[in-house]
Amino acid sequence: MTRPIVGNVSVSEATFMLEGLAQKAGYHYQPISVGWHELCRPFLDRLFGHKQITDAYLLGLAIREGMVLVTFDRAILHMAGDHSGHVLLLTE
Repeated sequence: MTRPIVGNVSVSEATFMLEGLAQKAGYHYQPISVGWHELCRPFLDRLFGHKQITDAYLLGLAIREGMVLVTFDRAILHMAGDHSGHVLLLTE
């Protein structure tokens, strides 16, 4: 949300929004119990830059936990490959 092309809000505004979401019914904090290398393993051959590391980490976590990663980033579908069922792409 802090990226100008997406939401252009300040970090403190984004933090306030996240804190509000955490108060909603159904909120669930997903702990991470494995390292980044294990979570990113399915995508290592498709990672070409530092900007993809967080995407791979979050998608790997979603896959491991049987969840869906919600994103505006269309490029993550290429990285997801056969795991694209774990991605929900939001349109702007």
